[in-house]
Amino acid sequence: MATDEEVTALRSLLGERIPAGGTASDTMFSDEELENIIDGSPSGEQAAYEGWRMKAANFSNLVNVTDGAASREFSDLLTNALQMVKLYSRSSTGPTEGRTRIGKIKRGD
Repeated sequence: MATDEEVTALRSLLGERIPAGGTASDTMFSDEELENIIDGSPSGEQAAYEGWRMKAANFSNLVNVTDGAASREFSDLLTNALQMVKLYSRSSTGPTEGRTRIGKIKRGD
């Protein structure tokens, strides 16, 4: 079971801080969703990787909007989320968690 500190840390890694006077419903993830991500991940970095993947999936539905003289480039959200996925995938993939594994090769008799 994830602790409050782990949930807060993951929220920070995902850029999902609760605004002053706000609640978790003011962010993309509820506390329960973050707890599930943490409980299903072997490390904090793997949890952040999964969270950014979920954010990227959400952002993939957004389109750029131009309304008169104002425009919003929502595709930048997806681009930035995918960069974060790439960042965390380097340290959270494979059995060695991004570290080199060295072993010895032995010849059979």
